Amino acid sequence: MFGLEKELAFNKVRAAGTILIIFSMLLISQFCVVSFIFPVLPSVDFLATPTLDLLNPPNTLSPEDLTAQPTREILPEGSFGCTAGKIVITSPAPGEIVSGKITIVGTINVENYGFYKYEYSKGDDIWVTIAAGDKIIINGDLGNWDVSQLVPGSYQLRLLVTDNVGNALPTCSIPVMVVE
Repeated sequence: MFGLEKELAFNKVRAAGTILIIFSMLLISQFCVVSFIFPVLPSVDFLATPTLDLLNPPNTLSPEDLTAQPTREILPEGSFGCTAGKIVITSPAPGEIVSGKITIVGTINVENYGFYKYEYSKGDDIWVTIAAGDKIIINGDLGNWDVSQLVPGSYQLRLLVTDNVGNALPTCSIPVMVVE
């Protein structure tokens, strides 16, 4: 009779030991995932999305708006697809000869703004992204472009802006000449 009780007690100890081992393995695997796998993954920053106000339409005009004279901004000659005051590359100028490390200056000021990126192409339809950002910039630095490693020749530089829903807006592109 004591042998049966002893065997039942050992079975309970074995079952508890098995559960303890499985639980320990789960804890160790959780530690490895949190310590070694997740820190390697890139972080994601969420962009704020404006909330629609259904009671007030966004495009209401005041009497002053109706009597105001439109102003015309002049885009750099040779630029393609740029929108004055909204999506413009002002430096380098279209057709400018560039070398070394240059600073790209421009304006990104659109409604429901998401992010921008600027890219270059040798003339084919293969675009290489240089850098990106998510801040509204008015006639300021968009970033830098190191052209010292490129083969000298004619290139297209473009600014691609995306709204906060993921729709691409018209691209602004300019030709530049890279020299050694």
